[in-house]
Amino acid sequence: MNLPRISALALRIATQFRRDHRTLAMIIVAPMVILSLLAYLINLTPSSMQVGVVVEDASPVAQRLAQELRALPLFQTQTASRDRVEDLIRGGGLEAVIIIPQGYGLRSAGQSGPDLEVVVDGSRSRTAPAVLQGLARATARVAANQVGASLPQPQVTYVHAGPEYTTLDYFAPTFIAFFSFLFVYLLTAIGFLRERSQGTLERLTASPLTKAEMVLGYMVGFSIFALAQAAVILLFTVYVIGIHYQGNLLIVFLIVAVLSLGAVNMGIFLSTFAATELQAVQFIPMVITPQTLLAGIFWPIPDMHPIFQWLAHLLPLTYANFAMQEVMVKGKGLLDASVQADIGALLLFAAAQVALASFAMRRART
Repeated sequence: MNLPRISALALRIATQFRRDHRTLAMIIVAPMVILSLLAYLINLTPSSMQVGVVVEDASPVAQRLAQELRALPLFQTQTASRDRVEDLIRGGGLEAVIIIPQGYGLRSAGQSGPDLEVVVDGSRSRTAPAVLQGLARATARVAANQVGASLPQPQVTYVHAGPEYTTLDYFAPTFIAFFSFLFVYLLTAIGFLRERSQGTLERLTASPLTKAEMVLGYMVGFSIFALAQAAVILLFTVYVIGIHYQGNLLIVFLIVAVLSLGAVNMGIFLSTFAATELQAVQFIPMVITPQTLLAGIFWPIPDMHPIFQWLAHLLPLTYANFAMQEVMVKGKGLLDASVQADIGALLLFAAAQVALASFAMRRART
C-alpha cells in the first residue's frame, strides 16, 4: 500500500470538489437552509381550531360545560345552530361542532341523559383527536364539581372520511403526488442530461427539426414514461397498499398527470444547468425538499409565518396536495370550484415550465 499514491488521489478528489462551486454550495448551504426551515416548522405553535358549540339544554351543568369549552385555549368557539352544522363544516367555516342536547343536565343528578354529539371534519387528521381530547378535559372539569355526574361518551359523526381512516389514508394522496413529482423530475433531468452528454441533442440541432418540434418531441417522449410511472404509483397505493379513499380515480390521475407535465419540463430546464448526473440530483435539496416542507403536508400553511405562506402558494406541490385531499378525502369532483382552482394553478405551473424548457433547449443548442 503506497501512502503517497493514496494521498495524491485524495488530493485530486478534494481539488475537484473545491473547483465545483455548485457542489460546494449543495454540501454547505443546502443542509443549513433545510435544517433551519425544518427547525422553524417543528417549533410552530398550532393555531386554534374553529369549533362551533350548540347548546340546546338550559340546565346549569350544560351552561357550565359550554363555558369550559369556550375557555379551552385550543378552541376558537362560535355559537352555532344544529340545522347549519354540516354546511358550516363543508364550507370550511368550522372544523367541528359540539352539540349539548336537550336533557343533558339530567346527568348532574345521576340520571340517564342523552349523549353529547360531535360532528367533525374528517378530512383533517388532527381534528377528531384534538376535539375529543378537549371535550374530555372540559367534561372532566364539570364532572368534578357535580356529585353523581357521569362522564359522557360522545357520539361522533364525520362529515368527510370517517373513523376507519388511518394516518396513512390521510398522507397517501399527498405522497402519490410527491413521489410522482420527484421521480418524474429525476427521470427527465437525468434522461435529458444523457441526451446532451452523448451528443444526441447536438446531432438533432443539425437536423431539420425546429425548436418547437424538439421541445414537443422531448416533452411527449418523457411524458409517456412519466404518466406510466404516475399510474403505477397511484394504482399500487390504492389497490396493493389498500388505502381508503373517496372520489374518482380518473380525476386523481388527471391531477397527477398535470403535475407530472410540469415536472417533465422542470427537469428539462434544470438539467441544462447540470454538467453531470450528480449535479442534476443535487437540485433536489433546493427544489424538491422545500416544497415537501412548505406544501402543507406535515404542517398547516395557516400556522406558518406570512412569508412562508406566500412562498407555499407559489409551489406546485401545494396545489397538488390541496387537490388530492379535496378529491381523495372529501370526495369532490371536477365541478367543485376549489378543485378547478387547484388544477388551474398546476396548469399555470406546467405552462411556465414549458416556456422555461423552450428557453433551456435554445440554450443547450448554442
